[in-house]
Amino acid sequence: MITQAIRRVDILGCPFDAISFAETVATIRRAVLARTRLQVVPGSIDFVMKARSNPSLAEELWRSELVVADGKPIVWAAWLLKDAICGRVSGTELVWKCAEISHQIGCTVALVGGMPGVAQRAAAKMLDRYPEATLRAVPAPVPLSPRSSDTLVQGIRATGASIILLALGAPRQEHWIQANLGPSGADVGIGVGSAFDIISGDKPRAPKWMQDSGLEWLHRLRLEPGRLGRRYLIEDSPFLYHLAVETIRRRLQRGGKCLPTNLQH
Repeated sequence: MITQAIRRVDILGCPFDAISFAETVATIRRAVLARTRLQVVPGSIDFVMKARSNPSLAEELWRSELVVADGKPIVWAAWLLKDAICGRVSGTELVWKCAEISHQIGCTVALVGGMPGVAQRAAAKMLDRYPEATLRAVPAPVPLSPRSSDTLVQGIRATGASIILLALGAPRQEHWIQANLGPSGADVGIGVGSAFDIISGDKPRAPKWMQDSGLEWLHRLRLEPGRLGRRYLIEDSPFLYHLAVETIRRRLQRGGKCLPTNLQH
């Protein structure tokens, strides 16, 4: 397997792989050249919290070949848990690198989903930088029913794509890739969330200092408070409590002590 030697860590029940950005890009490139299946999941705090409340999603993530830390808070959480990973692997930057891989080796990349026209605009931006890349925008049917999903699979197959970049929102994009990567004929599938919006220029990306400080979520919340307010402020905020409890539990465990059972969940 392409990823068999990579160390995988457990952050509150969600897997993350100890792999750097450069190693992730090299793994994608090898998978395309070897025609080997590779699902890449750029995961965040939101993934951790969704996986805690959805056991089937947690199982899907553990089955995924590669789960990377798309955000500084996950890197810091791994450090606190004494199970360090190799730094942030930005999903948006992976999209750019997939265009570069296409430019270098001639494979086709399918850009799927997003708002109408955004994948085409993102492709145009990437072609400015990587003119020899082969990028194909494929619209995702709305709603994505089982029948229309089959149509989407056939549409991707028709492009001959080796890499699928899928913007359906988490965790729907991860569900779809896990179920349909093989039938689509592609080797690599990556859920990319809002990356097309950022690359196309439709949404501004957080300044680098906010990315490096783990505050990219605050920038996104300012841009879309109605859509993201509940996610960040209500659904994801218990992450800090669970992380503190797990950090204490592991430290006590290493010291031969036990955490009271009423604090373990």
